[in-house]
Amino acid sequence: MKKFCKTIRIIFACLFVLIGIIGLLIPVFPTVPFLILAAVIMEKKPSDVIRKFRWILKNIQIKYKRLVRRLRKNRSDKL
Repeated sequence: MKKFCKTIRIIFACLFVLIGIIGLLIPVFPTVPFLILAAVIMEKKPSDVIRKFRWILKNIQIKYKRLVRRLRKNRSDKL
């Protein structure tokens, strides 16, 4: 049963990577969500997936906050 589940995970991960590569060639088609999904599927422990997802969200929030601060500063400088 474990070997079957591992095989299914590998098949789906390869499928999502392939879709992500197609997304590189077609400008309207998204790439990153499919590559992230493939990485999550290949992760062995669900706790690792949750930890990495939280790390990604934390870093996105930090970069977003920096961007907002920079935009506010630029806007206030122009006024």
